Amino acid sequence: MELLRPWPAVTGIGEGERILPTAIVEKFVTGADGTIVALTEGSTRPVTSTVTHAGIIRVQRFAFDMQ
Repeated sequence: MELLRPWPAVTGIGEGERILPTAIVEKFVTGADGTIVALTEGSTRPVTSTVTHAGIIRVQRFAFDMQ
């Protein structure tokens, strides 16, 4: 398939913040040495701590020219 026009140039326009529609939930388990570590997928160890915080994240923003 042949493109009718070249792809637009993409340029970075800096960092920003976005608010997610839901909170971010992180689950932690106790490691072998007693430290708190993030729960990994498929782990069978019991969750020892659950942290919920606002769904605000930092993002890289980009723009492109449609001309």
